[in-house]
Amino acid sequence: MPEISGIILAMVNAHATPEVPTNPTVRRAWILYQLRIRGLSLRAVAKDEGVSHQAMSMAMSGGGGSSHLQEVAARLLDLTPQQLWPELYDEATGRRLLNTRPPNRTTRRGGGNGKSEEAA
Repeated sequence: MPEISGIILAMVNAHATPEVPTNPTVRRAWILYQLRIRGLSLRAVAKDEGVSHQAMSMAMSGGGGSSHLQEVAARLLDLTPQQLWPELYDEATGRRLLNTRPPNRTTRRGGGNGKSEEAA
């Protein structure tokens, strides 16, 4: 429940301060709120970009999304992607880090396809 309180507090203060929240959950809610107060929605932005709303949603979460869609969102908020997702960029160079996913990530335990080793 404290996380929800933090999100609500971020929404209340979102208009008063341009400071981007560092907590990924709060930051995503903040981005969506900032789009909404500008008369935009995630679905509308996705439609304009020719992508699914799921792709746009992934980009808003920071980690697994398209850098192009993150640039679009940042531009709509008059920010840079580095300001919205600083953990994805090298502080010294400002360049996007190549590997932002945790190492050894697999879709299934053991890395298999759910059956022994036969094709699905």
